[in-house]
Amino acid sequence: MTTYSLTTKQKAVLALIRQTIEAQGYPPSLREIAAHFQMVGTRGAEKHLLALEKKGYIRKGRGARALEVVGQKQGRSLPILGKVAAGQPMLAEENRLGNLMVDPSIARCDDAFLLKVKGESMIDAGILDGDLVLVKPQPDAESGEIVVAMVEGEATVKRLIKKRGQVVLQPENPIFFPIVMTGRNGTLQIIGKVVGLIRLNV
Repeated sequence: MTTYSLTTKQKAVLALIRQTIEAQGYPPSLREIAAHFQMVGTRGAEKHLLALEKKGYIRKGRGARALEVVGQKQGRSLPILGKVAAGQPMLAEENRLGNLMVDPSIARCDDAFLLKVKGESMIDAGILDGDLVLVKPQPDAESGEIVVAMVEGEATVKRLIKKRGQVVLQPENPIFFPIVMTGRNGTLQIIGKVVGLIRLNV
């Protein structure tokens, strides 16, 4: 493979990407690269990434942080899901918002995925709007665990509470009402258990 020389700034950007992946398990965003080098806006950072890609030093994928340094030991790439519609496979392409490289030690389950949280119903559990929750797929969970559940075709993150004759999806914010399922008022499907959280400054 032909190799191309890098400018001083391109070398610095490449070094930052490598260091961030090694330290955090995922690459920096365009905004973080621009801020690190005190660039005005993200356009300069984008130009450097394009140059690095053309010269064969990185590969770019879909998503804000979908960068891979060629030849560098990588973390594990997990899909980021948004709204999950009823009847569609969880990892269908239309459900994906992108991918994120994470440290393999925090995602040991083979089919783990990330779900982007919408809303503020779980803020007292430390889960904020825009956070990514790491989900281990499983069809059930213990009472008291935080789960991703499908209710009437919508994915929701709530604390699972099992009571006699009913299942409650309990929010962690007093201004929200719990979702009470009795078997007669709609369908409930447990998609998986929340086993981690990632908050990105993007």
